[in-house]
Amino acid sequence: MKRRLLCGVIAAVLLSACSNSQPILKATSSTDQQISEISIFSINDLHGHLQASNPVPVMVSEDGKDGGTIPAGGYAYLSSAIKAARKQKPNSLVLGAGDMIGATPIGSALLKDEPVFEALNQLDLTATSLGNHEFDIGSPALMQKIRGICDTKGCNYPSFRGAQFEYLAANVIDKQTGKPWVKPYIIRQVGDVRVAIIGALTVDTTHLVAGDGVKDLIFEDEAKAINSFVPEIQKQDVAAIIVLIHEGANYRGAANDPSYQCEGLRGPMVDMMPKLDPAVTMVISGHTHQAYTCKIGGRLLVQARSYGAYFTETTLKIDRLQKRVISSTAVNHLINQEKITPDPVAQELIDKVVELTNAVQSRPIAQISKALNRQYLPKTWDSLLGNVAVDGQLKYAQTKGPADIAIMNSGSIRNDLPSGKRPAPLTITYGDLFAVQPFGNDITRMQLTGEQIIKVLQQQWTGRALTDPKKLFVSSGFSYHWKASPNEAERISDVRLHGQPLVKDRLYTVIVNSFLAEGGDGFTLFKNGIQRQNIGKDIDALEFYVKNFSQDLIQNYAPRVIRAE
Repeated sequence: MKRRLLCGVIAAVLLSACSNSQPILKATSSTDQQISEISIFSINDLHGHLQASNPVPVMVSEDGKDGGTIPAGGYAYLSSAIKAARKQKPNSLVLGAGDMIGATPIGSALLKDEPVFEALNQLDLTATSLGNHEFDIGSPALMQKIRGICDTKGCNYPSFRGAQFEYLAANVIDKQTGKPWVKPYIIRQVGDVRVAIIGALTVDTTHLVAGDGVKDLIFEDEAKAINSFVPEIQKQDVAAIIVLIHEGANYRGAANDPSYQCEGLRGPMVDMMPKLDPAVTMVISGHTHQAYTCKIGGRLLVQARSYGAYFTETTLKIDRLQKRVISSTAVNHLINQEKITPDPVAQELIDKVVELTNAVQSRPIAQISKALNRQYLPKTWDSLLGNVAVDGQLKYAQTKGPADIAIMNSGSIRNDLPSGKRPAPLTITYGDLFAVQPFGNDITRMQLTGEQIIKVLQQQWTGRALTDPKKLFVSSGFSYHWKASPNEAERISDVRLHGQPLVKDRLYTVIVNSFLAEGGDGFTLFKNGIQRQNIGKDIDALEFYVKNFSQDLIQNYAPRVIRAE
């Protein structure tokens, strides 16, 4: 009897549970308890921009467009913002997408980028992909740098200890061993989930590194290399796979798109995303120095511009039982110097860098009436600073012998002259010049025929979309028209030197930097130049021109590279 009564009570309770909404809410709450949330804070293309001024890393508008009035970036400001964000989101990682070093301002460059490693260590960076500019010093020297090994003269920065974070690249293979040159991926515990992080960098690195810096390495197809490690990663109980890749897309929209549609997004990563294994959760990109938060095929593709002007905050909600990401969101945060208090620990590092390098970088060169910027002039590929830099190389070369034409890749100019807000007249320092041209390239004199020069100009479209060529700056007196034609022979026309048509079988003396002379950026035809001679450094040419022709720099330049359509 008691047993029947007990069963009846139990049955009544169960029936009550079925008819009462409260237990259902508890069931939903139980489901929520199996959801974890983690945050990923990411940067890319820092290029050693630790300083907040002289030069200001980036001047932007509120939506991230160039030419604004907001000073953005600076390691002390970036560190402060990321630390504050992580305090609110402790289940998080800090990740990078390459080019943390290389093409750096003078403070970092004089100290061989050693303080940049220490800054990234302080930032608690977990991992970054390699970038092409990491290899500017050559792969052997880079590996020594990563390991914290200094040359026989000793370290340049007192507390240098190498990278306390991982450099990753699944598609970089050591020719001798046939194995990845650095780790292809790592797995980290973030809160109560395991996350895999795979690295890769652009397969074009062989064309982007001067000399024999990567002669001992093979750069494989990025997507194939990434995908090849997914099966073994999936066996290791991971809930998300994050790709760090030093390759990117081009985007003219705002730094954040809440819809994630990013209309007009184009470039290598747009083509690569569908090729990645479906198990890949998201991609943190770099290389193109753009800011975007997009989704392609439902997967996040993000980038935080460059020089520490932004960081991306990505939030992943993960079902722990099913080990899958159920939602992903991202936002780019502007490092607005006017609204952030700098991190005092980071500032100590910057102050030390200034102390060690100020005598060189603060040396005055000349005064100019207004800043020279990199923005392209209307209806041309010319820019005010591009014209000045390439004209400087021609004038400098003419002091050392014959020179007809100077040609310069636009990527060799890294900053405005100067960057930031200063009262007029503007005193230009050696550090300002170095921020414009930090590579230390030689200047090469060579001879090319008129026909070879035209073919070099046609190579601006090699491997690029018709609407996105690799733009070259050309010196005063040289001009041509271009057309975005599928027919290569129609792209370049009306090529003139001092008003006269270029003679195809005549030899001209051409001045280029050593990067182009060695076929960099895919301009392989420069390697055919004859009577080659190194005549100085690009930074010396810029200093010579700015110092001796400062009154002539600001002018209305006649168009040089003009669209024919």
